[in-house]
Amino acid sequence: MLLHLLQPDFPRAPLDPAVARAVWDSPPYWAFCWPGGGWLSQWLPQQPCPGTVVDLGCGSGILSIALRQKGWDVWAVDSDPEARLASAHNAQANGVEFPIVASLEEVPRADLLVLADFLYDPANIAGIEELAVFCPNLLLADCRLRQPPPGFTPLGEHHFRIIPDLDWGDEFTRIFVAERKP
Repeated sequence: MLLHLLQPDFPRAPLDPAVARAVWDSPPYWAFCWPGGGWLSQWLPQQPCPGTVVDLGCGSGILSIALRQKGWDVWAVDSDPEARLASAHNAQANGVEFPIVASLEEVPRADLLVLADFLYDPANIAGIEELAVFCPNLLLADCRLRQPPPGFTPLGEHHFRIIPDLDWGDEFTRIFVAERKP
């Protein structure tokens, strides 16, 4: 799969303070293949297709692309317009098309809602109940989680290194996978 991500040879010199603040204010998380999405992009397409899948917080689009390449009905959702643009470019580079929208309100229905590395903000855990109202079948894969949120059943731990590897060590390589069903 071809993904337009941050190149591993990017300049590593210290940033001007104003540039550093701008990056921290609006981090380009879509410029990475985070472990949860990367691992799910290899594992989930090998499972039986559950129907319409929503990739919430799609970032670079890796999971949506992998599912669409297997013929799945997938919607990519991200509130960040730059992430939606990155997903569209990556989908085009891989010869697939799928709807890419800004919010769940634009998705008519879902049989599975996937949250790959969605819990980067602990406040997102509080929104899980609302997400379960939209779609009661949730699949979570996150490199920051060590135990499942309430109502989730653990499916195991796996490893996947962030791409590009920025020498962050093993901090973000362990992925906790869990599901929630009605």
